[in-house]
Amino acid sequence: METSRCKYCQSDTLKSAGSVNGRKLIKCVTCSHRFFANQNLPRMKVNKHVIVSAISLYFDGLSVRKVSRQLESIFGERISQMTIWNWVQKYSKLVSEYVKTLTPQLSGKWHHDETVIRCDGQNEWFWETMDEDTRFLVASHLSGTRSLEDTVAVFKKAKETAKVNPIAIFVDGSMTYDRAFAKVFYSRYGGNHVELVKRVGIRARETNNIVERLHETVKERVRPMRGFKNEDSARNILDGYVANYNFARPHLSLNGKTPAEEAGIHVKGWKQLIENAIQTEASTPKATEGMSIEAVQVVRN
Repeated sequence: METSRCKYCQSDTLKSAGSVNGRKLIKCVTCSHRFFANQNLPRMKVNKHVIVSAISLYFDGLSVRKVSRQLESIFGERISQMTIWNWVQKYSKLVSEYVKTLTPQLSGKWHHDETVIRCDGQNEWFWETMDEDTRFLVASHLSGTRSLEDTVAVFKKAKETAKVNPIAIFVDGSMTYDRAFAKVFYSRYGGNHVELVKRVGIRARETNNIVERLHETVKERVRPMRGFKNEDSARNILDGYVANYNFARPHLSLNGKTPAEEAGIHVKGWKQLIENAIQTEASTPKATEGMSIEAVQVVRN
């Protein structure tokens, strides 16, 4: 066999399942998925190294047109711009679900701010919360408004990611933060006390300069695209950007480590992210209960 592990669940309990058009077919005894004996990702015809390279190049700042050129130059593969765009969308969404299952070990000193990006010809708000010591991007949020509800939403996302309350949250002088902070972190029973540190004017820029630098990274990625076309694609791409920032991009202030490595998560790069995400998805019960065996096989193949 050309492969020793299942593409879906990484089990090594495999058996031959015949062939299709001369290509050897493998069946996993553990998860019952069938797949061809090659180095491709599940349900993909292109080698996984081409796909991983395309996604990495895209989030490093290249346009899909330039990514297409690089793939042809490096691998000799002529991949259309639309195919690359679909890969970025597909695997950004898949990986974003996987990283939600991971728990970073954070310092608890969170810096929060928001910036304006263009989406479908309109200004939208992109909110970010970063951990000070690890530089881990704890939460992000895209919205058309800058409301109390949006602030509450991003605070809740950060809390869900960390699994614990922070020590302190550093923000600017907006009054919205007081009310959102009270809704998410206040407890009449005391317990883990969280401090809200507000700064205004030059003090705000000094306090949140690490988030300001992060905003520039986002805008560098969006600039070649001339803004996002719609909110759905924007959310997918921004989810991919967060995964790339946390798990694939070495950070100078962390001596070349990624924020995830600094936060105790030993997952690095898009190849490992995608493979782990596929394995996690395969181990999660699907909405196939009640379907016929034939229908389930269609979904799996």
